[in-house]
Amino acid sequence: MAAYVLKRIMRRPWNSLAGLVVAGIFCFVLCYLAGYRRELEEHLAEVKDQYEILCVVTDSRGVQSEKLNLAPRFEKFVRDEEKGLGKYVKEVRMVMEMPLESDLGIGMLIAASSQKACRKTNPALGGSCDYTVEDFFGSSEDICLVPEELYEALKDMEIGARVSVPTVTGQEEFVDRSYKVVGRYKGSEADIIVPMGATAPLRGSGGDARTDSLTFVLADNTKAEEMMEKAMEVFTVVDLNSYSSRPALTVQDRQYKATVAELQQNIGRSNYLVPISVLLSLAAGFMIGFLSVRGETRTYALMRTLGVRGPHLIGMVLGEQVLLPALSALAVGILTRQPLTALLYFACHLIGCFLAVLRPALATPTKLLRVQE
Repeated sequence: MAAYVLKRIMRRPWNSLAGLVVAGIFCFVLCYLAGYRRELEEHLAEVKDQYEILCVVTDSRGVQSEKLNLAPRFEKFVRDEEKGLGKYVKEVRMVMEMPLESDLGIGMLIAASSQKACRKTNPALGGSCDYTVEDFFGSSEDICLVPEELYEALKDMEIGARVSVPTVTGQEEFVDRSYKVVGRYKGSEADIIVPMGATAPLRGSGGDARTDSLTFVLADNTKAEEMMEKAMEVFTVVDLNSYSSRPALTVQDRQYKATVAELQQNIGRSNYLVPISVLLSLAAGFMIGFLSVRGETRTYALMRTLGVRGPHLIGMVLGEQVLLPALSALAVGILTRQPLTALLYFACHLIGCFLAVLRPALATPTKLLRVQE
């Protein structure tokens, strides 16, 4: 049987080559579409899991996100996992500013909970910083960052500062502190940046230090609406005509929703293209088989007359039709690293060829000869 198949392939090289090329093209298209769809699904899962949706607290009109003078209860609500938004939050970014007089001059004490919380240190906003301690923003020690042009002269030194802290009575209280210089930020002001944990001594029993800006990152991007429903217990929605004293909360998810919608739309299109490609692969196998057996009825009749049984003849004819396409599908599967998709194509090709050769191979010799005449 193998000798017969090889002989038939060599006798009709152009037909065999055409089958090889067609199989390679259709198999590559199917593998490409399947790979493209898988990449879209992986990208969609990555976007849903890793895209950073920022929730920003502003005034009620949505105009201002700094100098908000937020009471401590808002921070507490955001962090509270039982009664607040804590279970929806992955990272809280806070900034607290207080006037001070230090060895650098008159400036501001800026307490930040993370590098991205402060405009002066956030790379996305043109800021930058570096420090010598392991986790500056997570520390509760009296350490600070100074302007980069002063860092070399003040490195590892203690800076004395008198901080003006607001009190619950509306008055100001001056607290003397000293901070060790452990890093620098991009700037030339007399401001110093400290970790949020270092402000605990400044917020004593009579202190009323308030948050100037408050943002947080969603822990689960799919629960933005659920989070907003809970947030409305304390916050409000942005209204340009509002003059409410309640701060508003804005979820910056427009780009996220647009990205997800586009990916889902492309995946939906690929859901149609892949089945169509499968049907075309089936049709390609059928056409190759049909063109190959056309005009071979006399040969089949003679073989059936000599005693070749129908199933054996089908196997011989299919072997001739699918040997080179099988090699082509194997090569494409290896090159595209999608062996299962290549196997799917070969199965479609095999079924198409089988349907094309089934009737002439199983017909009786007299009927085959009648068709030939």
